[in-house]
Amino acid sequence: MIAKLLYNLFAYPALSVAAHIAALFSPKLREGLRGRRRVAGQARAFRERNNTARVVLFHCASAGELEGIKPLAACCRERGFVPCVSYFSPSAKTALGPDSFAFADFSPFDSMHQVRAYLRALRPETVLISKHDVWPNLVWQCADMKIPVWLINGNFRGGSFKRWPGARAFHRAIHERLSGILTVSEEHAERARAIAGKHVFVASVGDSRFDRVLARAREQRNPLDGRQSILEQKRWIIGGSTHERDEILLLEAFAQIRHDHPGLGCLVVPHDPSESAVGRIEATAQQFGLTCAEVDRTTTAPDVLIVNRSGILADVYRYGTLAFVGGGFDRGVHSVIEPMAHGLAVICGPNTDVSREAQEAATEHLLFEITAADELVRIAADLLHQPMEDAARKFVMLRAGVVDRVLDTVLPRHAA
Repeated sequence: MIAKLLYNLFAYPALSVAAHIAALFSPKLREGLRGRRRVAGQARAFRERNNTARVVLFHCASAGELEGIKPLAACCRERGFVPCVSYFSPSAKTALGPDSFAFADFSPFDSMHQVRAYLRALRPETVLISKHDVWPNLVWQCADMKIPVWLINGNFRGGSFKRWPGARAFHRAIHERLSGILTVSEEHAERARAIAGKHVFVASVGDSRFDRVLARAREQRNPLDGRQSILEQKRWIIGGSTHERDEILLLEAFAQIRHDHPGLGCLVVPHDPSESAVGRIEATAQQFGLTCAEVDRTTTAPDVLIVNRSGILADVYRYGTLAFVGGGFDRGVHSVIEPMAHGLAVICGPNTDVSREAQEAATEHLLFEITAADELVRIAADLLHQPMEDAARKFVMLRAGVVDRVLDTVLPRHAA
């Protein structure tokens, strides 16, 4: 296979060298490289303790995708299988939790030798890749070793480079070795067929993230337990997973909104929690004449409250009246279904092309794209006057129920 030869002789070595150079300047990359060096040994040790387990291996890119496969992992347990997970980004560790997976670690380096060593050590019965993190040697080695390997929650965006003439042949060489592809919609299924070819099973079953966010919202977790007295002092606009441009626009608008709603506060959860993010938000708040404090460092409710923690945003939305979701002025809006599961309408920047559910929510007038602060002021005033709790929750509920459809397809037989 020419694609396999070219990838292993040229593309992968070049990627590896580039990653090691970039890691000199990125702590997150360094952590990932260190973790990948030991994954086969960790998998082997796990297998020695669980020799007879029927392992299902999930693979995902980062925290958001990992959240989406948790309900699948739970259902695997109910069917007698042992769910394990590999992930690409260190951020996934923030979403793991104590009991979701029997084994969790970084994915191996995508060389033939290291992927094969990892699969031989872990011995999964099935491999389920979530969304788009499809690594060539992971697919090829699974196929060569007769391990069923599926792409689930498949997301194939229009205009993807995978469909470009030069890239299509390479990506077909990967996707045609999959056991099947389960996509989030029929539109994405059609794009998958164009890439994978007519011999690969492709079906539209939906996105398991809806099951996860709905279940998590129903759990009614209190991630800011102990700060309840502060939160009860105001109603809150939640700025979720914000970047710098989101924060400037949100706080500029909020400075105007609060004049008509003096009992309203703005709770901001930055996309990359850090001391620099806190300083950035504090400076922006001061610029617009707003008081500001971190939730763990105040006893009274300021105008702007910062939650500088990872892994709890999906639960923080429970405190909100309205959500502003970040990313819409950057690479693309972040999860809009997390706030909607709590009954919040969503406002965001204009870049929603990466999110099918954002576009569908906009069509149903549950999500509103803005480009300027005055638009946010106007739309927020309408939504604060007329909340959309039932409609937002219903949007998520109608798209849940995906887990059984996926597992009935990829795991047809219960474990003993």
